Amino acid sequence: MKLRKKYLVMALVLVFVFGVVNLVAANDHLGGPWYIDTGEYFGNVPYNMGLNAEILQMGNNDFATINQNGVNFAHIGQGVDYQFSPPAAGPSSDNTAMIDQTGWLNEGEVNQRGTDNVADVNQAGMESYAGVGQNGHDMYAYLKQDATDSFIRASQFGGEGSTVLAFQKGDLNRIRTRQQGDYHFAKVKQAEGSHFNYASLEQRGSDQTAFIYQAGNENGARVEQAGYSNFAKVKQDGDHNEATVDQNNAFGLSALIDQNGNDNQAAITQTGGGY
Repeated sequence: MKLRKKYLVMALVLVFVFGVVNLVAANDHLGGPWYIDTGEYFGNVPYNMGLNAEILQMGNNDFATINQNGVNFAHIGQGVDYQFSPPAAGPSSDNTAMIDQTGWLNEGEVNQRGTDNVADVNQAGMESYAGVGQNGHDMYAYLKQDATDSFIRASQFGGEGSTVLAFQKGDLNRIRTRQQGDYHFAKVKQAEGSHFNYASLEQRGSDQTAFIYQAGNENGARVEQAGYSNFAKVKQDGDHNEATVDQNNAFGLSALIDQNGNDNQAAITQTGGGY
């Protein structure tokens, strides 16, 4: 099982790094009605419409996969079951969860608790939501959308050495990631030809790395880090992009914003002190 997961992780990384895409155009990303406060947005498909699928697993070395085509809702819980209040939780390690959805108004979410778990959500369509929530050490989250007017959210808490890779192809899309702990890595890409997208990465802890790449026009990017020895990089190719990096209350900080185009805006704020 561990060998199969290792090959899966390697393949997903290669697809993420070397994928080539073409995209379409849209409207102003700051003033347009598409923009939704990502702090409150949890998806847009209720349980009672379309195709609903759910898998719950509470052990180790488990594998779960859901494939849907239509108006979809899918949830996989490994090591945590939100049907109970408070949620039931137990040790759950070396698990893999995969959701693949095509259609319109998709919602796919994976929740995992434990160690060495892998989550993969892949969507193609419009107005979709992909989410991963992980609590533990050495987690891997891979999220990919070939969509328009869609949202990706990933959260990793309570551990060390976790990774988020998020990729979007299309317009009017949003990505938000949150990580708390040490030695985490987050990389998001909104690909060439994509317009008016927004990405926000938040990390709290030490030895964190955050990277945002946007290729298009009038995109927005924000990185917030609090802790020691953190690194942030934002790269934007196109016109009228906005990039902000805030690194707070720590030492050993490093940040780089690289913009290629006209009329871009960039700001880096660093403050030292305790954490």
